[in-house]
Amino acid sequence: MPWNDVTIVRVVQETPVDRTFHLAPAPGGALLEGLPGQYLVLRDPTEEPARDWYFSLSGMPSKDGLLRFTVRARGEAVARIYDAPQGTAWVVKAPAGAFVVTAAEGEPVVLAAAGSGITPFRTFLEQRRTDGVQDPVWLFHCARGPQELLFGAELAAWAAEEPALNYRPRITGDDVAWDGPRGRLDTDALRPALADPAKVKFYACGPGPFVEAALDAAAALGVPEDRRLREAW
Repeated sequence: MPWNDVTIVRVVQETPVDRTFHLAPAPGGALLEGLPGQYLVLRDPTEEPARDWYFSLSGMPSKDGLLRFTVRARGEAVARIYDAPQGTAWVVKAPAGAFVVTAAEGEPVVLAAAGSGITPFRTFLEQRRTDGVQDPVWLFHCARGPQELLFGAELAAWAAEEPALNYRPRITGDDVAWDGPRGRLDTDALRPALADPAKVKFYACGPGPFVEAALDAAAALGVPEDRRLREAW
Protein backbone atom coordinates (compact mmCIF):
# COMPACT_ATOMS: atom_id res chain seq x y z
CA MET A 1 0.00 0.00 0.00
CA PRO A 2 1.60 3.31 -1.08
CA TRP A 3 2.46 6.25 1.16
CA ASN A 4 0.62 9.53 0.55
CA ASP A 5 1.84 13.04 1.35
CA VAL A 6 -0.38 15.01 3.72
CA THR A 7 -0.17 18.28 5.64
CA ILE A 8 -1.72 19.28 8.96
CA VAL A 9 -4.21 22.03 8.16
CA ARG A 10 -5.91 22.25 11.56
CA VAL A 11 -5.24 21.20 15.15
CA VAL A 12 -8.06 21.17 17.71
CA GLN A 13 -7.50 20.82 21.46
CA GLU A 14 -10.50 18.65 22.33
CA THR A 15 -9.70 18.11 26.03
CA PRO A 16 -6.68 18.94 28.22
CA VAL A 17 -5.05 15.71 26.96
CA ASP A 18 -6.55 15.12 23.49
CA ARG A 19 -5.83 16.80 20.16
CA THR A 20 -7.47 16.23 16.79
CA PHE A 21 -5.43 16.63 13.62
CA HIS A 22 -7.01 17.42 10.25
CA LEU A 23 -4.86 16.34 7.31
CA ALA A 24 -5.15 17.54 3.72
CA PRO A 25 -3.71 15.57 0.81
CA ALA A 26 -0.89 17.08 -1.23
CA PRO A 27 -2.01 19.10 -4.26
CA GLY A 28 -3.24 16.63 -6.84
CA GLY A 29 -3.27 13.83 -4.29
CA ALA A 30 -6.11 11.33 -4.11
CA LEU A 31 -8.88 11.51 -1.50
CA LEU A 32 -8.22 8.66 0.91
CA GLU A 33 -11.51 6.99 1.79
CA GLY A 34 -12.10 5.01 4.96
CA LEU A 35 -14.75 3.31 7.07
CA PRO A 36 -15.76 3.94 10.70
CA GLY A 37 -13.44 1.91 12.93
CA GLN A 38 -10.51 1.83 10.53
CA TYR A 39 -7.11 3.33 11.29
CA LEU A 40 -4.37 5.34 9.62
CA VAL A 41 -0.74 4.31 9.41
CA LEU A 42 1.32 7.49 9.73
CA ARG A 43 5.01 8.36 9.51
CA ASP A 44 6.94 11.51 10.27
CA PRO A 45 9.55 11.62 7.45
CA THR A 46 12.01 13.39 9.78
CA GLU A 47 11.96 10.63 12.40
CA GLU A 48 14.98 8.33 12.42
CA PRO A 49 14.74 5.41 12.42
CA ALA A 50 11.41 5.42 10.59
CA ARG A 51 8.47 4.49 12.80
CA ASP A 52 4.87 3.62 11.98
CA TRP A 53 2.11 5.19 14.11
CA TYR A 54 -1.44 3.82 14.16
CA PHE A 55 -4.46 6.02 14.89
CA SER A 56 -8.19 5.34 14.48
CA LEU A 57 -10.11 7.75 12.28
CA SER A 58 -12.15 10.18 14.36
CA GLY A 59 -14.02 11.65 11.39
CA MET A 60 -15.12 10.55 7.94
CA PRO A 61 -12.89 11.66 5.03
CA SER A 62 -15.98 11.94 2.83
CA LYS A 63 -17.22 14.79 5.04
CA ASP A 64 -14.75 17.41 3.78
CA GLY A 65 -11.94 15.57 2.02
CA LEU A 66 -9.70 15.71 5.10
CA LEU A 67 -8.37 12.84 7.16
CA ARG A 68 -8.99 13.26 10.86
CA PHE A 69 -7.54 11.44 13.86
CA THR A 70 -7.27 12.22 17.56
CA VAL A 71 -4.23 11.70 19.80
CA ARG A 72 -4.10 11.43 23.58
CA ALA A 73 -0.94 12.64 25.29
CA ARG A 74 0.82 9.51 26.55
CA GLY A 75 4.43 10.28 27.37
CA GLU A 76 7.51 11.30 25.43
CA ALA A 77 7.16 8.87 22.51
CA VAL A 78 3.79 10.08 21.28
CA ALA A 79 4.73 13.70 21.99
CA ARG A 80 6.37 13.82 18.55
CA ILE A 81 2.92 13.48 17.01
CA TYR A 82 0.89 15.23 19.71
CA ASP A 83 3.04 18.39 19.60
CA ALA A 84 3.20 18.71 15.81
CA PRO A 85 2.00 22.17 14.66
CA GLN A 86 -0.21 23.17 11.77
CA GLY A 87 1.78 22.98 8.52
CA THR A 88 3.70 19.83 9.46
CA ALA A 89 4.14 17.37 6.58
CA TRP A 90 3.63 13.64 7.18
CA VAL A 91 3.01 10.59 5.02
CA VAL A 92 0.10 8.18 5.55
CA LYS A 93 -1.31 5.00 4.11
CA ALA A 94 -4.99 4.79 3.21
CA PRO A 95 -7.26 3.82 6.12
CA ALA A 96 -7.35 0.07 6.76
CA GLY A 97 -8.30 -2.48 9.39
CA ALA A 98 -10.83 -5.25 9.99
CA PHE A 99 -12.59 -3.48 12.88
CA VAL A 100 -15.41 -1.68 11.08
CA VAL A 101 -18.37 -0.20 12.95
CA THR A 102 -21.47 -0.73 10.87
CA ALA A 103 -25.10 -1.76 11.17
CA ALA A 104 -27.81 -3.05 8.86
CA GLU A 105 -30.97 -1.00 8.32
CA GLY A 106 -33.12 -1.20 11.44
CA GLU A 107 -30.43 -2.92 13.50
CA PRO A 108 -30.00 -1.51 17.03
CA VAL A 109 -26.42 -0.75 18.07
CA VAL A 110 -24.77 -0.39 21.46
CA LEU A 111 -21.34 1.26 21.64
CA ALA A 112 -19.16 0.99 24.77
CA ALA A 113 -15.98 3.08 24.94
CA ALA A 114 -13.39 4.07 27.49
CA GLY A 115 -11.06 7.04 27.10
CA SER A 116 -9.90 7.62 23.55
CA GLY A 117 -11.72 4.44 22.50
CA ILE A 118 -14.55 6.83 21.63
CA THR A 119 -12.82 7.88 18.37
CA PRO A 120 -14.13 5.15 16.00
CA PHE A 121 -17.61 5.55 17.45
CA ARG A 122 -17.62 9.28 16.75
CA THR A 123 -16.78 8.44 13.13
CA PHE A 124 -19.66 5.95 12.96
CA LEU A 125 -22.11 8.48 14.40
CA GLU A 126 -20.93 11.20 12.03
CA GLN A 127 -21.47 8.91 9.04
CA ARG A 128 -24.88 7.95 10.44
CA ARG A 129 -25.86 11.64 10.64
CA THR A 130 -24.65 12.26 7.09
CA ASP A 131 -26.74 9.34 5.83
CA GLY A 132 -29.82 10.44 7.80
CA VAL A 133 -30.08 7.12 9.69
CA GLN A 134 -32.47 7.16 12.65
CA ASP A 135 -32.11 3.61 13.98
CA PRO A 136 -31.54 3.31 17.75
CA VAL A 137 -28.00 3.71 19.07
CA TRP A 138 -26.78 3.70 22.67
CA LEU A 139 -23.35 5.17 23.36
CA PHE A 140 -21.69 4.56 26.73
CA HIS A 141 -18.45 6.46 27.36
CA CYS A 142 -16.33 6.01 30.48
CA ALA A 143 -13.62 8.45 31.53
CA ARG A 144 -11.78 9.26 34.75
CA GLY A 145 -13.31 12.72 34.93
CA PRO A 146 -15.65 14.98 32.94
CA GLN A 147 -12.72 16.91 31.49
CA GLU A 148 -11.61 13.70 29.73
CA LEU A 149 -14.96 12.94 28.08
CA LEU A 150 -13.60 13.32 24.56
CA PHE A 151 -16.14 14.89 22.14
CA GLY A 152 -18.56 15.13 25.08
CA ALA A 153 -20.17 18.47 24.20
CA GLU A 154 -20.53 17.51 20.54
CA LEU A 155 -22.04 14.12 21.31
CA ALA A 156 -24.45 15.63 23.83
CA ALA A 157 -25.58 18.12 21.17
CA TRP A 158 -26.07 15.33 18.63
CA ALA A 159 -28.13 13.34 21.16
CA ALA A 160 -30.30 16.40 21.83
CA GLU A 161 -31.04 16.62 18.10
CA GLU A 162 -31.59 12.89 17.54
CA PRO A 163 -34.11 11.05 19.73
CA ALA A 164 -32.71 7.70 18.53
CA LEU A 165 -29.24 8.46 19.94
CA ASN A 166 -28.84 7.74 23.65
CA TYR A 167 -25.55 9.20 24.92
CA ARG A 168 -24.61 7.95 28.39
CA PRO A 169 -21.29 9.35 29.65
CA ARG A 170 -20.03 8.23 33.06
CA ILE A 171 -16.93 8.85 35.13
CA THR A 172 -14.87 6.58 37.34
CA GLY A 173 -13.17 9.33 39.37
CA ASP A 174 -14.38 11.38 42.33
CA ASP A 175 -15.05 14.77 40.68
CA VAL A 176 -17.54 16.36 43.08
CA ALA A 177 -19.12 18.59 40.40
CA TRP A 178 -20.19 15.65 38.24
CA ASP A 179 -23.88 14.81 38.69
CA GLY A 180 -24.12 12.05 36.10
CA PRO A 181 -23.56 8.28 36.34
CA ARG A 182 -20.42 7.01 38.06
CA GLY A 183 -18.47 3.79 38.22
CA ARG A 184 -17.49 1.03 35.84
CA LEU A 185 -19.72 -0.06 33.01
CA ASP A 186 -21.60 -3.13 34.25
CA THR A 187 -24.80 -5.08 33.64
CA ASP A 188 -26.92 -2.58 35.57
CA ALA A 189 -25.68 0.28 33.38
CA LEU A 190 -26.12 -1.67 30.13
CA ARG A 191 -29.49 -3.26 30.88
CA PRO A 192 -31.68 -0.36 29.57
CA ALA A 193 -29.92 -0.61 26.19
CA LEU A 194 -30.34 -4.37 25.88
CA ALA A 195 -34.08 -4.96 26.09
CA ASP A 196 -33.81 -7.27 23.05
CA PRO A 197 -30.20 -8.49 23.27
CA ALA A 198 -30.43 -11.07 20.49
CA LYS A 199 -30.93 -8.29 17.92
CA VAL A 200 -28.32 -5.85 19.19
CA LYS A 201 -24.91 -5.34 17.63
CA PHE A 202 -22.54 -4.59 20.52
CA TYR A 203 -19.16 -2.89 20.03
CA ALA A 204 -16.53 -2.23 22.71
CA CYS A 205 -13.38 -0.17 22.23
CA GLY A 206 -10.71 0.92 24.71
CA PRO A 207 -8.10 -0.59 27.04
CA GLY A 208 -8.13 -4.38 27.21
CA PRO A 209 -9.57 -4.77 30.74
CA PHE A 210 -12.42 -2.38 29.96
CA VAL A 211 -13.27 -4.16 26.71
CA GLU A 212 -13.28 -7.58 28.37
CA ALA A 213 -15.52 -6.35 31.19
CA ALA A 214 -17.95 -4.68 28.76
CA LEU A 215 -18.18 -7.79 26.59
CA ASP A 216 -18.68 -9.99 29.65
CA ALA A 217 -21.52 -7.74 30.81
CA ALA A 218 -23.12 -7.86 27.35
CA ALA A 219 -22.83 -11.65 27.33
CA ALA A 220 -24.41 -11.88 30.77
CA LEU A 221 -27.37 -9.88 29.45
CA GLY A 222 -27.84 -12.21 26.49
CA VAL A 223 -25.97 -10.65 23.55
CA PRO A 224 -24.83 -13.57 21.32
CA GLU A 225 -21.09 -14.06 20.86
CA ASP A 226 -21.19 -13.32 17.14
CA ARG A 227 -22.80 -9.94 17.86
CA ARG A 228 -20.13 -8.81 20.33
CA LEU A 229 -17.21 -7.05 18.59
CA ARG A 230 -14.07 -5.52 20.03
CA GLU A 231 -11.06 -3.28 19.50
CA ALA A 232 -8.62 -3.24 22.42
CA TRP A 233 -5.07 -2.16 23.21
